This record gives sequence, structure tokens and C-alpha cells, in this order.
Amino acid sequence: MSRSMPLSTTLAAVLALAPALAGAAATDAASGGGIAWRSIPGGAFRSAVRFEEERPVLPVAPFQLMERPVSNAQFAAFVARRPEWRRDRIPALFSSPGYLGHWESADAPGARLDPDAPVVHVNWYAADAFCREAGGRLPDFLEWEFAAAADATRADARHDRQWRLRQANDGTPHAPDAAADAPANVYGVRGLHGAYWEWTGDATSLLGGGDRRGRDDGDALQYCGASAMAFNDPADYGAVKRFVLLSALTPAATLGNLGFRCARSQP
Repeated sequence: MSRSMPLSTTLAAVLALAPALAGAAATDAASGGGIAWRSIPGGAFRSAVRFEEERPVLPVAPFQLMERPVSNAQFAAFVARRPEWRRDRIPALFSSPGYLGHWESADAPGARLDPDAPVVHVNWYAADAFCREAGGRLPDFLEWEFAAAADATRADARHDRQWRLRQANDGTPHAPDAAADAPANVYGVRGLHGAYWEWTGDATSLLGGGDRRGRDDGDALQYCGASAMAFNDPADYGAVKRFVLLSALTPAATLGNLGFRCARSQP
């Protein structure tokens, strides 16, 4: 089954609206309050998702990931720099009814929202634009999964049944990393199993019929909907729940517990 949608036009427009900035530093103050990047070594990885590739183990190249999700304050600073992403100015092509609808005004979250809390009600287009302006991109699902397999002491904690069972609460206030003082994982990344889901850069490919595996920038998550619900490990609750959620969303969708963080490839 394939649920195709014309992505070429929309993605081209996004690229035009969100030119990447070169030479981003380890802490990028241009993105509102600073972005702390953490290095992820990559390596051979067995995903919980069954990709079209026949190999059960896939390579993950080294990359960097934001320590925390993008906050209300960081996104407000982005909107101030790029007012075309205000909810009252966003181009119709990228608009959605709930986009920043909980903010007090079109350009500010307001005093009732924690400035350090993850920004939510942001669609894929705006998340992609933020990351490109920060000199990065949204992480691929496989990259997110690789980083999220770690706990505070182990690079891959998935063999621990109790640790895995706790991931059933991902995306809720009872998630393992929901508390603000939850420890970072071994890479220094926080909140991957938190109260908020997160966009990935290849989330839109779950809706498209195109297969880009042969391209130089081919993503691992390019396959049709017929194989989208097949998993190598359905008991890997943290990965499976997020994958199922993303596969059900359109790029214009917004949720009250859906935010994002940025990644960038290692030079």
C-alpha cells in the first residue's frame, strides 16, 4: 500500500525559505539561547524497524544531535528572525490549523508557557526550517533510534527488559525521561524517551511512494506503506510507538506533545 503525496514542490519551497547556515559551532547562539550539540559515534545497528534492505544490521554514520529538544524560547527567537514562520504569516502551503495555536500571540509563547520546555504544535515544515537555519537538519529515524537505544551507562540498553518496558510510557508525562532532571544518556543527550514525540527528517517519506535508496543522499527510511508496519523487534516500544505515530502524520500536522530536535552530519 502506498499513500503518495507530491513532496517535490513543497520540499523545494522549504529549501528556499530555509537556507542552511554554514560553519555552525558546537554551541550555536544564533538559534536562540544556544544549541548544545552532542556527538554520536554511529556504527552497525539493528533497527527495530524492518526496512526494505534485506540486511538486518544497517550502518549509521557518525553525527551530532542536540542535547535537548528545541525550546519555546529558541523557537520564539527563530520566529523573530524569520517572521514568515509566525502563525499569522506562514505561507498557506505550509500552514496548519494548530500551528503555534497555543502561543499567547503570533510571535511569543507568553508567560504561562515555560520558555525552556520543548516547543510543540510545530509542523514538519517549520521544524525543518529551524534546523536548516541552525546549520543542521532533522535527524533520520534511524539516527534517532540509534541515539535512543542508549541509557545513562550503556550505548545499547535494549537487551535490558525492564528498561524496554519503561519505554511504553514514551510520549506521556510518565515517560522515563519526562522529568527535567532526568539523566543524560551516555552521549550526553537528554529527553529522547521523554513526554514529547519528535519529528524526524524522513517522516515525510512514510507518506511517499518514491524510493531514493539509489541516490547519494538516500535515506534508509524510504519504502512504501505496505512494509511500513513490519518490525524486526515489536517489543522495542520506544522505537515502535514513535514510528507508528510518525507514519500516521502528514507534514502539516501538529500535536500538543510533538516537538523536535536537530541533527547535523559529522564533517
